Amino acid sequence: MTRTCRQRLAPDAPARAAWRAWTRGDISAAERLAQRTSPLRRAHLLFLTSYVQGRYEEALGHHAIIQARRPGRTALDEPAALAWLHLSQPDEAYAHVLRRRGKRPVPPDLQLRVDNPLRATLDRTTQLPFADHALAPFLPGVDVTLDGHRLCAHLDTGGTFVVMGTQRAEALGIRLAANGRDHHGTTRTDVYVGVARELTLGGATLTNVPVEAMPTLRDGQDVVLLGTNILQQFLATIDYPGQRLLLSPRRDPQQAADHLAQLRDLKEVARFPFYLWGDHYMFARGGFGIWQDLNFFVDSGLAYVIQEEDSPPRQACLYTTARHYRSWGIPRARAAGPHFEADQPIWLGPLRQDKQFVATSPARRPPWHSFGGVRIDGLLSHAFLSAYAWTLDFDRHEYTFREPARLQLPAAQL
Repeated sequence: MTRTCRQRLAPDAPARAAWRAWTRGDISAAERLAQRTSPLRRAHLLFLTSYVQGRYEEALGHHAIIQARRPGRTALDEPAALAWLHLSQPDEAYAHVLRRRGKRPVPPDLQLRVDNPLRATLDRTTQLPFADHALAPFLPGVDVTLDGHRLCAHLDTGGTFVVMGTQRAEALGIRLAANGRDHHGTTRTDVYVGVARELTLGGATLTNVPVEAMPTLRDGQDVVLLGTNILQQFLATIDYPGQRLLLSPRRDPQQAADHLAQLRDLKEVARFPFYLWGDHYMFARGGFGIWQDLNFFVDSGLAYVIQEEDSPPRQACLYTTARHYRSWGIPRARAAGPHFEADQPIWLGPLRQDKQFVATSPARRPPWHSFGGVRIDGLLSHAFLSAYAWTLDFDRHEYTFREPARLQLPAAQL
């Protein structure tokens, strides 16, 4: 009887192991284990692992296999459309959505992408100094020109292209269309979409730039944000110690060399892969204390800032739920508070920071708890990233972190 059960369950064991690896964010293991599963499961898993590593043509090949075998399966329809958009082929995304949605209308954001194809132009490496702004210590920005308006736009890898409030968009003359509902932080809100005709960042020019607008970005949060998908158009370095943004053309070895030459006074301290779900959700492996198998949404726009009594303002480095903190050994009463200083080190890849200030999400199940089934353990913010010059290479799907070289004193002065 035992032997019979083992024979019956054995074919499913590789699939279960592959899905467990995917859920815990071990993308390499999920990809390897997927090879041992049935053809349909293998195609599904390999679509996911290829997609988050930026191998979009490969992912779409796996999607074609799924559609040939199971044409009614819809689970991967949305990421497949986004894969075409990541490849700068909105017409293919549109055709795919039309095939899958039948008579239902195409979403307004996709219609705008088709009618107004995005273009990015940059001939050589350009440098933009961080703007002098009250939010700069917590949410750095650069001076840009958007449809003829000079303004400060803040760098936020938690956003898509350009994100702003609906009132700001209307003041800038950007026509908006309703595009359903989504989350601003943990708040559910209406979302609108539009197009900015031209955005200039130093020597870079982008035309037909998608804009996302929310009514919640108003009053003290009336800011303009440049998100992951703007940075994705370039080889980008957010140089926090140098207070600047560097952009270079993608897939241009000569300009990449010039870009890196401008960072030669900094010491490389870490290089590791990142993954991208949906259109802009970057995540990477990290840790908290002894827990080294966590996944963090890398959200430079997380601006949880608190000032107590006469102390200087502090920005939370990590944002997650009380349940996560408790599972990592934080006492219940401490984890239930809005924020605290962590005794345990926090990690991003091999990077370690001690005595960091962290905050607790009021949501038991926040909107970022899972990316395509990958467990997300928390948000990592600018408060962690700001110690480094952070290079985002979307061709290799790789982060490189550099920091100022420490002064080596002669032995007699130590």
